[in-house]
Amino acid sequence: MGDTPADNLDSIAGACLVLVSQGVGHGYDVARHFAPDGFLGGVLTLSRPVVYRAIKHLEASGLIESSEALGVRGQLKWTLACTASGRNAARAWLESPVDHLRDMRSEFLVKFLLLQRAGGDTVGFVRSQRVALERRTSDLIASTGRDAITLWRREQARAAVRFLDELEGVVTPRDEVRSAPLNLSARNQLHATVVSVKHGDILSSVRINIDMNQSMTSTITREAVDSLKLAPGARVVALCKATDVMIATDQSTIA
Repeated sequence: MGDTPADNLDSIAGACLVLVSQGVGHGYDVARHFAPDGFLGGVLTLSRPVVYRAIKHLEASGLIESSEALGVRGQLKWTLACTASGRNAARAWLESPVDHLRDMRSEFLVKFLLLQRAGGDTVGFVRSQRVALERRTSDLIASTGRDAITLWRREQARAAVRFLDELEGVVTPRDEVRSAPLNLSARNQLHATVVSVKHGDILSSVRINIDMNQSMTSTITREAVDSLKLAPGARVVALCKATDVMIATDQSTIA
């Protein structure tokens, strides 16, 4: 299958196209959204010439079209509108999650703000973004390297997952008052690190890594995940009831 028009849009062209599809009908008004104090300026600050070049490219690609119109003072203005293919491309670009962690700070945030502006399904978009990055973030968080690059990438992955959790409302902000630590009678306590959290409607599956790179999975309520503020990278203690611990042996090694 060939590329769709949305596949060829970078963050600048995509954001401009979506703004036009949302009714921003003049180049000056589109550029105003990217000013430092504009709607998107806090994420993506662009000069007016850069925005105008993107609009010209979109017009040459047949995604938008311009027509003459008179301003309130009788001056000649050019009004922008999406073509049918432009509207389809705008929708496809806006609803597509980003492929790389490095794009979370820019393209993902731009899409989220534009989707929010249109009253779209931001929760569904956050969930699709989580799925798109799940394998990558899980691999990075589970990595054990201690060199600077691995440490940086692992922390980026943790931050991205925590950010998506809080956007979705899965966990509450980290600056809330924490409960005092408790002493527990259970002796089978495994210190571990959360690797991934998969949510269902009621239950959530939490995969953790314990010592020696061994993993185990716990199924608890989604409400409990929220209450415990569980997210990849969090340090936890897994408690096992002595009566529920199964033991296996390799029979081939037994004399």
